[in-house]
Amino acid sequence: MALKLELSDERLLGELMNALARHGCLADRVAPNACRIVYPRAWTAREAQLELRFFVRAWQANHPGVQAVLSRYGPGPRVFSQRGIC
Repeated sequence: MALKLELSDERLLGELMNALARHGCLADRVAPNACRIVYPRAWTAREAQLELRFFVRAWQANHPGVQAVLSRYGPGPRVFSQRGIC
């Protein structure tokens, strides 16, 4: 399952994508402030969501003020957190 991650600061998206790649995720930019992420190590979609939420929260701890929104990538938006992953 692919997820979409949107950041409030597009200048930091490349840095986050590189960090995700170092931890086994596949990420490609789909908009100036958004990327599509696949976590192939996850057994289920739920596990991928939990792992990515945890990872992004940890990344945000080093980037105060940056908002992130994780949603299902594909037809029909399914947002897991309207306020971002904080």
